[in-house]
Amino acid sequence: MLDIILDEFHFSTLWNGGILLFGLFAAIIYLFLLPEEKNHSIWKTILFFTALIVLFIAIGSPINVIARIKFSTHIIQLVLLLLVVPPLLIIGFKKKIIEKIRTISVLDKMIHMLTNPVVAIFLFQLSFYAYHIPMLFDYVRIDLFLNYIFLLGLFISALLLWIPIVSPGRQTSGQKLKYCITNSLLLIPFSLLLFFASDSIYTIYSDIDAFIPALALCLPDYDTLTPEFFETLLPFDPVNEQQLGGGILLVSQVVVFGGLLLLRQVRKHSYFPAA
Repeated sequence: MLDIILDEFHFSTLWNGGILLFGLFAAIIYLFLLPEEKNHSIWKTILFFTALIVLFIAIGSPINVIARIKFSTHIIQLVLLLLVVPPLLIIGFKKKIIEKIRTISVLDKMIHMLTNPVVAIFLFQLSFYAYHIPMLFDYVRIDLFLNYIFLLGLFISALLLWIPIVSPGRQTSGQKLKYCITNSLLLIPFSLLLFFASDSIYTIYSDIDAFIPALALCLPDYDTLTPEFFETLLPFDPVNEQQLGGGILLVSQVVVFGGLLLLRQVRKHSYFPAA
C-alpha cells in the first residue's frame, strides 16, 4: 500500500535537495576547514559521516513524507534524529575546535551549564513532551517553519543530553548508568500513553481537514491535487499507528542507551572525545 502511495509523489517531494546540500556543506567543513588533529582516528570520521547520512535519512528522505502519513514513522524519524545522530556526531566531531571555543570564558560557562546532567535532562524532556502536546503538535505540523524550529530545538536539546554520556570525565560509569536509566524512565510515560490510548491523540493523522494542510507542506503541486487524493493517503488506523509508535520508542531507547553503555565498557572509553 505504502509503495503505491509514494509512487504518486514527485522525486523532489520525496528527496529534500536542501538537506542534501546542507549535509555536503557540513562534510566539506569537517574535512577541509576544521583544525586537523594528530589523534583523530579514521573511525571518528566514519562515525561523523554516518551521523550525516542518518540525519539526511531522517529529514531529507521519503521518511519525512511518510512521517506525515504514518505516526509510527514519525517516531522512527525521532529515534534517528534524537537517539542515533547526536551521539555519532559528538563522538566523531573534531575536539580541537571545541577546545578553542571553550577558551572563551563566557562560552565555556554556558556549555558547562547547559550540559550539566540535570539541566540537560530537563531541557530535553521539556522539549520532547512540549512538542507532543496534542494541540501544539497539530498546530506546529501544519506550519513548515514552526515545525523545523521545534525540531531544531529538540535536536539541540538532544545534543546537550548526549554530551554527559559520551564525554569522558564528566561522570563516573555509575553516574552515566543512572543518567541513562533516568532518561529512559522519563520517556516511558509517553510510550505507554501511545500504546494504551484507545482514540487517536493527534487529529492530523485521523481528520482529513487537518491532514491535508499538514501534508500539503511537502507537496509543491498541492493546488493540482483533489481532496479524494488525500483521502487515499489515510488508510492507516491511527490507534494502531500510535501503539506501534509507542512500542518502537520504548524498545529503541532501551537498545540505544543500553547498547552505548555496553559499548563504552567494551571500548574502555578509548575513542570518546572530550566535550
